[in-house]
Amino acid sequence: MAVIHPLELHRAYKRLFDSMDGQTVMDDLEKRGCFTRSTFSTDNGRIQFNEGRRSMVLHMKHMLDEQNFIVKEND
Repeated sequence: MAVIHPLELHRAYKRLFDSMDGQTVMDDLEKRGCFTRSTFSTDNGRIQFNEGRRSMVLHMKHMLDEQNFIVKEND
């Protein structure tokens, strides 16, 4: 498997989630991934499960944030 430069991966995320379908999918993932609500549950293991979902949404949001991929002058 080829190694993808982080900036190119960021650009791939942007292309995907900048589309109308990508925005629809992100909205769904945010709802299912406890992005704007608590992950608390009284069921054993449910908090960890919810946090795992939330972690993936946070990763996607990180990949979409251009501030995380600013190329420094000497890089």
